[in-house]
Amino acid sequence: MASDIRQLPQWKQLDADFAGFDSFSLKEALSQPSNRAQQFSLEAAGLFADFSKTLVTPEILNHLLDLAEARGLEKQMAALRSGQPINNTENRQVLHYLLRANEADVPDQLKAQFKAVQAARQQLETVSSQINDGTLVGATGKPFTDVVHIGIGGSYLGPKMMMEALQPYQRPGIKLHFVANICATDIHSTLSELNPETTLVIVASKTFTTLETMQNANTAKAWLADGLNVNKQKIAQHFYAVTASPDNARKWGIVEGNILPFWDWVGGRYSAMSSIGLALAIGLGYGNVEKVLAGAREMDQHFFTAPMNQNMPVMMAMLGIWYINFYGRDVLCIAPYDERLRSLPAYLQQLEMESNGKSVTKDGQPIDYPTCPTIFGEAGTNCQHSYFQLLHQSPEFIPVDFIVTLDQPQGESEHHEWLVANAVAQAKALMEGRQPDPSDSLAAHKAMPGNRPSHTFVLDDLSPERLGALIALYEHKVYVQSIIWDINAFDQWGVELGKIISKQVHAGFSDDAVAKTMDASTQQLMKRFKQARKN
Repeated sequence: MASDIRQLPQWKQLDADFAGFDSFSLKEALSQPSNRAQQFSLEAAGLFADFSKTLVTPEILNHLLDLAEARGLEKQMAALRSGQPINNTENRQVLHYLLRANEADVPDQLKAQFKAVQAARQQLETVSSQINDGTLVGATGKPFTDVVHIGIGGSYLGPKMMMEALQPYQRPGIKLHFVANICATDIHSTLSELNPETTLVIVASKTFTTLETMQNANTAKAWLADGLNVNKQKIAQHFYAVTASPDNARKWGIVEGNILPFWDWVGGRYSAMSSIGLALAIGLGYGNVEKVLAGAREMDQHFFTAPMNQNMPVMMAMLGIWYINFYGRDVLCIAPYDERLRSLPAYLQQLEMESNGKSVTKDGQPIDYPTCPTIFGEAGTNCQHSYFQLLHQSPEFIPVDFIVTLDQPQGESEHHEWLVANAVAQAKALMEGRQPDPSDSLAAHKAMPGNRPSHTFVLDDLSPERLGALIALYEHKVYVQSIIWDINAFDQWGVELGKIISKQVHAGFSDDAVAKTMDASTQQLMKRFKQARKN
């Protein structure tokens, strides 16, 4: 039996709204005397959201919020906040918001978990401060000048994106490097520029068994052993682990005091504000990490307390539902107009697609409606010279999230004015389109249909606080959409199958009997690789 969400009266009302909505014009709606721009805009946690260039009327927006109410959204938000095991397939709580909470905000039943968070924060502050002030040194007594953070997925994308975004806040003296890919080029190109005596390696892995992370960690360990020529105990001074599996870290060789915790109630893609951010605490100073937490906490409080029609993550999520489930536009473009946010689209790819890329409901029933959009994007203005042709003239529109910051730390005001002008202009061009003079022989080629929706998010500045709020905004948006679709946003079973098969294929490279169990195409590819290795 398929999910019956589409049988809800509120869903059917939106079907009817869409059926009679083909004549709506954004250009007209925003050119008429009205308060549409103000009516469709919100402010929270230092972020301003302009939803006015969106293909809905106030009435349709109300119907979308009716759907959210019918799906029990407020009750499900309370379930997240109170620590109910909403990750039902793994019977786990989902408490990433606890990473940035204040004690006064924590319900009594979560005090024990929050106490663990406080202890981890204290350890993070102590370790990062001691590395920065030279109290903790390498095997030969020299202070660390470089930190190599090894992880993959959320243990890599979040810290890397945040470090790039907050580069103007980076402390002098210690340089950060991020490694994820099992392709040896990644780790070798990073280590080749470093001095083993002054290099600290952070191994970030929830299980401490992740193939890519442990392969890179083993390579780093061998590099340190070759470069330092000291005993294993001394080499251990160069390693820290961030993990929910401390026993595995100890077995690998991490000493007890160099293991920082996080927990199974924090998914990897939600973990950058946990101890996974050790590299950030070193590179930015712990005080700036606290500011990231403060900004995220401000957005959390807005999400948990604001009315639905004034709730930024809820509005953002429900407008996405309108495009995905009624327009059938299951693609979303993320266009941050700030080079510091260049890795944000990749970060959001994992956050959204690993969370909501599901085909069954929470109780295992097949889904017969689209869920998570495909996410793509690049920093502006680069993106205008790559895929914006598609956005303006493809047969079907693709919704866009424009992200603009009001600060420019380099002081290049003209650069920044042009950057912001381009972001605002692209949103306007998508909305208005262009109809050339029919007498122009190339009129058909130059025409742009317009009426293409976008949302624009303006950050007061790209400070640690505002970055934290932006991350939390998208996290909560993902959760809201998962409630509407009745899916579990916090497991990722689809990631596992390829990993299992890769072990079988790898075994087949050296065992012909295993190779012969594979299909013809796989055998053919394996054979070519084996032949290349022999040559």
